Amino acid sequence: MTFNRLYFNRGILHQNFRQHGWLGIVYLLLLLVSLPLYIGTQYRDYTEEISSLFRANGEFHWLMAITVPVVMALFLFRYIQAGGPADLYHSLPLQRNHMLTMNLMTGYAMILIPIWITAGVTGWVSAVLDEPAFSFDSTAVWMWGVTMSIVSLFMFTLTVAVGMCIGQSILQGLTVYGISLIPLIFWGTFELHLKRFLYGYPVDIFRFKIETISPISRMGSLVYAIPGWGEIGIYAALTVVLSTLSYLLYRKRHVESATQAITFRIVKPIFRFGFMFTIVLLSGAYFSMISPGNTEEWGVAGYIIGGVAGYVGAEMIIRKTWLIWNRSLLPQFAVYGIAAALILYVPVADWNGYATNVPSKDNVEKVRIGGDQRIYVDNQIVKLDDERFYSSSVGYIDAVLTLHHKIVDTRQSLNDRGQNQIIPDQESVRIDYKLKNGKTISRQYTVQETNFQQEFENMKNFEDYKVVSYGTYALDNDVRSVGIRSRLTSDRAVYISDPQLIREFKALLKTEILDQTYEDQKSHWESYASAEVYQNYRDESHKQILDNPNLSSTYEIKPTYTRLIAWLKENKFYDQLQVSVDEIASAQFIKQEIHSRGKATLVYPDPQLIDQSLTGKKKVATKNKEIISQLLQRQRSGYYTDQGIFYQIKLNFNKGQNVYMMLKEEDLTEDMKAILADL
Repeated sequence: MTFNRLYFNRGILHQNFRQHGWLGIVYLLLLLVSLPLYIGTQYRDYTEEISSLFRANGEFHWLMAITVPVVMALFLFRYIQAGGPADLYHSLPLQRNHMLTMNLMTGYAMILIPIWITAGVTGWVSAVLDEPAFSFDSTAVWMWGVTMSIVSLFMFTLTVAVGMCIGQSILQGLTVYGISLIPLIFWGTFELHLKRFLYGYPVDIFRFKIETISPISRMGSLVYAIPGWGEIGIYAALTVVLSTLSYLLYRKRHVESATQAITFRIVKPIFRFGFMFTIVLLSGAYFSMISPGNTEEWGVAGYIIGGVAGYVGAEMIIRKTWLIWNRSLLPQFAVYGIAAALILYVPVADWNGYATNVPSKDNVEKVRIGGDQRIYVDNQIVKLDDERFYSSSVGYIDAVLTLHHKIVDTRQSLNDRGQNQIIPDQESVRIDYKLKNGKTISRQYTVQETNFQQEFENMKNFEDYKVVSYGTYALDNDVRSVGIRSRLTSDRAVYISDPQLIREFKALLKTEILDQTYEDQKSHWESYASAEVYQNYRDESHKQILDNPNLSSTYEIKPTYTRLIAWLKENKFYDQLQVSVDEIASAQFIKQEIHSRGKATLVYPDPQLIDQSLTGKKKVATKNKEIISQLLQRQRSGYYTDQGIFYQIKLNFNKGQNVYMMLKEEDLTEDMKAILADL
């Protein structure tokens, strides 16, 4: 009886549900509208089979899970943040852990009951629909209920724990979402800092992990990354830790700390530095992005301004006034400033050896160029097995190390100080070494290829490079069909489904890719056609084939692939992709001059440039069949350059279709030069 009276006091529970129970009803209605009603009212021509209910309006479910429980906690624990209610409740003949337990149980009930009612209604709706838009099993319903329950309870207990350290409800709510976003903000901005000041830092090393470290940013990745047991387990463990922490903090919290910004003295320096350092990172990132010429000084100035603004802001929040000046302000700011400066400086300092660390040949077991390879399959982004992309070839390792040594020795990376401008002939190089001691070294550089032409040529001539860079490994998989589409006009396409022809095509395409010279790889000539290879994906973790018609790889059929083009002619595919001269009524030319040394411009077949009436731009049109025939045989692809003379060309078809292409001045034939002399 004593246990029931103290931990489940009917008066407190009745008051909680009478005053705040409407929040549970709102949560229930929102969930019912966003899931079972959504599923029941959707109409599709086919039933989509889904493995998770988060694929059906999941972003809205998650939004409810990270907002409504926070509001519940703010209302239920408002009594510890307001002076009058705090005195009243703490004068009751109940221990604090009893009151905390009753309020936690109230919140848990208002969260869990709506979630599981919604799960039950969803299962019933799915069973009674004759032509459902979504098809799923009971496991998906159960998994949705577990995930929503744990995430909602996590946000609720996080708000409660924060409330023990914060004495104002508004600041409490802001702090909760600030804490939720801090991992995302911290790593996102700190990565920009590393990119700018740490030579060779691979910027995308955590690209597919960063958005999962914050419950707020997690909404954007639900479609292709369904929460798994590992992630749910982390939220569950944090919920237990936060609940325990709430009891410990509540026991030490003073009643009179209600309405204070920070209730514990020990929390003040943590809040002060956390707030200040976050503003430092944001300010530094902003000033770096807007800096003229990407100068380092702007980034440093941003850190200093952010440090002053962050420290002053934190002090005003803590003291609840803008009158914060006293004799200890500057010494304290100096301490926090030095700590922030050390955190920013130490990882990027030259003496740590990161920038000059190139492994010796004897220590390298295998090497990879290009980073991780991922595909989109079964509505998820899947990382392919690393091993197939690493090479243990001694010659290839030596070629990569030679290039790496020269980049480090010359220090000519374009992004070693965060420069974002594009220059002609730039090349991004991502290098991953697996060492014999089991460690991995990763570096990334953006360099001007002409400065390392011999080293790039030696590396790119190896088959080990071409297999990864051009994705020929996908041609070793089972292929269901091949679609080939003309680069000149998208309505010219052929499809190959005969197994024998597919095998012949794959073998020839792979041979052509692996036989490319360095000059072939650098060529700016437009491809003759593109081939879409539809394949089966073998999931190595489950040892099964996922039959997904959307899984495909695209390959260019370049003019230099003479054997493959001859095969297309032999099998009567070539003519189906060709455009006849007789189909084209005329060709129009307009001259384009690029003169911007040091600042590259993307030059590409631009419809607007030739269609719009531009001042000072003269067009030349011709119906000469010989010239049109020459145009059909050659065209440039888009690329970055800082100077050159180009001709934008428009082919007018008899049936009204238009095709746009581009040539450089040196590509013109004598016939073309004759009609373009006046441009």
